[in-house]
Order: sequence, then structure tokens, then C-alpha cells
Amino acid sequence: MGKSTPFWWEDAGTPTSPPTQGLPAEVDVLVIGAGLTGASAARTLAASGKSVCVLDELAPGMGASSRNGGMVGGGHRLSYDELRTRFGADMALQLLKEAHIDSSIFCEKLIAEEQIVCDYKQTGRFRGFWLDSEYEREKKSLDQLQALIPIDAEMVPREQQQRHVASDLYRGGVAFNKHGGLNPAKWHNGLLQAAQRHGALVQGNTPVLSTEALSVGFNVYTPRGTIKAGQILAATNGYTPILLAHLKRRIVPIPSYIIASEELGEKKLKELFPDSRMIVESREKHCYFRPSPDGKRIIFGARAAMFQCSDEFAKAQLTGMLQQVFPQLGSIGVSHQWRGNTGFSFSFLPNIAKQDGIWHAMGYCGNGNTMAPWLGHKAALQMCADSEGESAFSNTGLPTKWWHRGKPWFLPAADLLYRARDIRANLKR
Repeated sequence: MGKSTPFWWEDAGTPTSPPTQGLPAEVDVLVIGAGLTGASAARTLAASGKSVCVLDELAPGMGASSRNGGMVGGGHRLSYDELRTRFGADMALQLLKEAHIDSSIFCEKLIAEEQIVCDYKQTGRFRGFWLDSEYEREKKSLDQLQALIPIDAEMVPREQQQRHVASDLYRGGVAFNKHGGLNPAKWHNGLLQAAQRHGALVQGNTPVLSTEALSVGFNVYTPRGTIKAGQILAATNGYTPILLAHLKRRIVPIPSYIIASEELGEKKLKELFPDSRMIVESREKHCYFRPSPDGKRIIFGARAAMFQCSDEFAKAQLTGMLQQVFPQLGSIGVSHQWRGNTGFSFSFLPNIAKQDGIWHAMGYCGNGNTMAPWLGHKAALQMCADSEGESAFSNTGLPTKWWHRGKPWFLPAADLLYRARDIRANLKR
């Protein structure tokens, strides 16, 4: 079956906790969660002169921050028209600018400034269309987007798509030229180390058990003692605990399943990915795949199921989809298979806000490599009362549904619904 740990850890190492240190009696800010959001926020807070303690229930980075597909680049799941209808033209424009431009620039600068070695390359990304009808609709949407913000992208007719991916499966697509790829475990490691260099204390295997609001600040209770914190930031996304019940009801943890193929060799990978782009697609299964940083194997992820299924089922689903994309490969061996929780909001947008006195930044809907560091940074600036922290994502809200009480009991039913939609889309082809 192959290893059940992320391929990324082969090079980056398995996430481990920093050496145990005594917890401080008091800090300016306590961050719950040491993933990309928490690490970025801690870096900004510490660099601003705040005393910061970051606590994680597990080893920092053990969650989705080191388990995702390693794709970077702006964007989110809503069109300009949908955003304009919901928030108005000015706010829609600012959301688009942050998501497509500002967040990517921030991450590129962060990698350079902190000298983070994470195999980052600006390869570009190709989004393949599942239906013929999508091409004209997406062309209109891209024209509209490029009239608003300077996004470097172009439509790719079906007869030209093989310059990006050696598959006949898609009906053309759109190429985003400034997107890229990296090793997410190295990305997280580098960001966490940067936070520590700036003075943040990071401790793993230290869950927060409860919080108590005081007249000023909070008492934060852990198995290792109590910390008085002036402010708290929840940076837990798809791993939000019941402790943060008001947030757990607003985030849906949807597992994403990934496999790494056996080594196929650089020549074969170059044939499959002629310009080494990241590849995503528009169908409901949300397949995303790419060459590994060394250009020798395929990293392939998808919605094998919307609930926690068995490894055997997930592997069968993913290898079947991979063979559908690249039938020329025939039977494909798998060296690694793993999973991680994405954090979806009901609005399909991330959010920064303070609720019940506790700040949060979460709800990335599968775009965490770029948006999590960006919004962690923005949340930190807001907590410092810095005007540079202004963000349109402070106005998106983090709604819930009356039937979501924290446990995602509805995901198996949603899985059946999406499978029905898959069948309908296939029939349209």
C-alpha cells in the first residue's frame, strides 16, 4: 500500500515539537494552533514587539499545513458577480485584489525575506474544464477579472491544452501564469522558524483545555499550567476543537486525500507535464495534481470522499481518477498516501474577526498555502491596532447553519449528493 505519511516529510522531516520550555505566566498574545496561520501571525506579532506564545495540541505542522498539495497562488471559489451581489462592487474588488494579488506577493516576499528553502517555483497553474459549456462562461469571467485587477492568465483552447498536461480529458481551460508550487512541509517549517527567530515561543503537545475571560484578557488553561493572555488568536481552521465551540460550528472539516506515485522518471514526467505546471480541474471531484519538486513522480489529490473513509477505498478512488487523467500510464504504483482536513466556511470565503473576545483567521476552503499566511499576518496587525491590518476579509463574516452543532454529521449525505452531481456532469459530457 505504500507509506501512510505525506511524501513531503521524506525531505522535510516528520513534524516534531520544539524543545519543551517552561510556559510563561503572562503574554500579550496566545495563539492556538501552530500551522501556517498561527506561525505567520506569531512572526508578525513578535516582530511588532508583542510577547507571543503559540500552543498546538500536536507537533506544529502535523495538520494540513504539511499535508496539502503544495500549490500556491491567489483566488477563491466565488466570481466577481457573486461577490458584487453579496458585498457591493468596492468590497468585491478589494476581495479579489487580496485573494489574487496581495496574498501571493506577500508570500513570495516572505520566502525571500526569511530565506525559506521550500522548493518554491513559479510554475504556473492550469485549470481544466470538465464541460464544453464552461469555456465561454469562464472566458467572460476572466475578461471581467482582468479588467479589474492585473491578473496574468489566459484562456487555453482544448486543442492547445496538451502544452500544459498530456491528457485529453479536459475541454480546454485557463492558465494562471503566476501561480506555483512548493513543498508545504518545508514552507511551514521555514515560517515557524521565522516566528521563533523573531521571539515567539512555540510549544507542541500542549492542548488548550479551556479559557476564562477576565476583566482584562484571559486565563488560558493547559495541562502544563495557566497562562494569562492579553489576547487570543484561534488559528485552527480544519482542526478547530470543541473548546472553540462558536468557531467549530462555522467551519466544516472536509478531508482531502492525496497519493504520490512511484518514481516514473524525469523524462516521463516531462511528457505528462510539459511545462511543469500545477493542474486543477473544474469537476466536483476537485482533482489537483502536479509533478513532485524533483520532477520524478506525480502528486495527486482529490475528493475521494467527504468523510473519513478507509485507506483502501481512498487509494482505489484516487488511482482510478489518476488513470482516467493519464490512461497512457496503465497501472500506477503508489509510494505514499495520506490525508488532511481542509477548513470550509459556509460562505466559501475565509474570515478574520473577533467573536466573544477571541480573534480568529480561518475558512480557507482549500487555498491555505497562500491565504493562511496572509490572513494570519493581517489578523496580527489588527490585534496590534495597526492600520496596515485592514482587510476585506474582515467583512466576509463566518456564518453557520442551525443544523451544524460542531460535529459534521451531514458529510456522508453531502458525499452522496456530490456523487449524484458527478454523474449528472458526466452525462452532460
